[in-house]
Amino acid sequence: MLLPLTKLKPRAKVAVVGGGVSGLCFTYFLSKLRPDVEITLFESQNRTGGWIYSCNTRDMSGNPIMLEKGPRTLRGVSDGTVLIMDTLKDLGKEAVIQSIDKGCIADKKFLLDPSDKLVQVPNSISTTVKFLLNPLGKGLITGMMGEWFRKKSPHPGQDESVESICDRRFGNNYISNNMISALLRGIYGDDVSLLSAKRTFKKIYYNELKHGSNTQAMIDNMRGKSRSKKTENLHQSLTGCLNDYSNAFGKDRSKLLDLSNTLKKYPMLGLAGGLETFPKIVRNALNEFKNVKIVTGNPVTQIMKRPANETTIGLKAKSGDQYETFDHLRLTITPPKIAKLLPKDQNSLSKLLDEIQSNTIILVNYYLPNKDVIDADLQGFGYLVPKSNKNPGKLLGVIFDSVIERNFKPLFDKLSTNPNALNKYTKVTAMIGGCMLNEHGVPVVPSREVTINAVKDALNNHLGISNKDLEAGQWEFTIADRCLPRFHVGYDAWQERAERKLQESYGQTVSVGGMGFSRSPGVPDVIVDGFNDALQLSK
Repeated sequence: MLLPLTKLKPRAKVAVVGGGVSGLCFTYFLSKLRPDVEITLFESQNRTGGWIYSCNTRDMSGNPIMLEKGPRTLRGVSDGTVLIMDTLKDLGKEAVIQSIDKGCIADKKFLLDPSDKLVQVPNSISTTVKFLLNPLGKGLITGMMGEWFRKKSPHPGQDESVESICDRRFGNNYISNNMISALLRGIYGDDVSLLSAKRTFKKIYYNELKHGSNTQAMIDNMRGKSRSKKTENLHQSLTGCLNDYSNAFGKDRSKLLDLSNTLKKYPMLGLAGGLETFPKIVRNALNEFKNVKIVTGNPVTQIMKRPANETTIGLKAKSGDQYETFDHLRLTITPPKIAKLLPKDQNSLSKLLDEIQSNTIILVNYYLPNKDVIDADLQGFGYLVPKSNKNPGKLLGVIFDSVIERNFKPLFDKLSTNPNALNKYTKVTAMIGGCMLNEHGVPVVPSREVTINAVKDALNNHLGISNKDLEAGQWEFTIADRCLPRFHVGYDAWQERAERKLQESYGQTVSVGGMGFSRSPGVPDVIVDGFNDALQLSK
């Protein structure tokens, strides 16, 4: 929430709509901070965890396998990742935490060039030279060298597209069409010409606003770090969210700081059994909390209209059940889904929430046992597809799950080993669609057969996987329908209007979280958002 929340009264009743990781963690933090508060969490599906889905199934021989159908790794530098890992430690589950070492092959990332060849994202002098000599590197040197001299936006503080700010700052459209478009397709499933720079490319946007250029920002930051280096060496402290978290839960500050510093050493972190291990562990913990009730498989269909003098709020479920007298309602579902729950007298608010459309992502998993068919030179995290590639299959990118899984190492349980380390198999996940599926704002999803055939063609052309091996593999097709809000130009201004309108209509009775309202749709960010709001309600 952009707007501040006020403390809940003693023994308040709270409803949480949405059992994804945002709703689960908000419930977990609030229930621990305020054991007197009674919380009911509503999830429309029979399972909690939302878009984090580590699917346990069997291969064609009946052997158990796990296929990720959502996010699978976390960045070690994020405060939200620290909250996740510390929560796992609190619950006695730190043995599930895994890491990818810096410099490991699983940390290698690739882009697909216009001729359908994989080019490594530079991480050394030799890879930098190769990248610059490739069409993907066009405009990079001149763009970076001249960045300091280029003019600021003629409208400082006004939002614009990522493509617009990159083309102005770097003096060409090659960088936005190549590197930047691929990166943001991988994160948001959307187009750089539509995405809000203020929302999705904050560093570049605010560097220009505050320093005039990214080059000047880098110089100023280096000066600042040099001045504070001696102080930092003498006394390193927790900042922001971690400081509040430490104070709220009475954490040992030095241990939390050590955990944060440890996690920062690793470019990627994961969990044994898949990333869904975390929401499953949180759900199991909540099942034991006396002040928490979880209702699944019975979607909330309406926020009930309340009399003008009434301060509580009620919900109606698909079954016809009515849940009344909640002192606070937390909504962690997407803005259009919130719009559908509002009573008819909130028509203007519904229209405002409906302005935000969402992208649909298709996930295709390919699994081949007993054989690694990814070329040794191409082993890495995976590859993304920029706008500069013709891309007939509407591919966003491909993740090499088997490479990641084989290179995971237990972070805290040093006596255990990775059971996948020596196994030969191939497991990849192709991400398709996003903005490329949209026709007049509505996603048009191709059939399972058409999509899988397009992925087979891509894996054959890009990775050289033979048709025989592709036909011998196991294929899974999943539609993540309208899973990612479209963070288009003006999104922050829209969010402020929506939150103010919610407050005008419901006062402090309703708060919002989840991907549509947190700083970023990433798992760590929605968890930080949930903690911050739970803390405000508990004080």
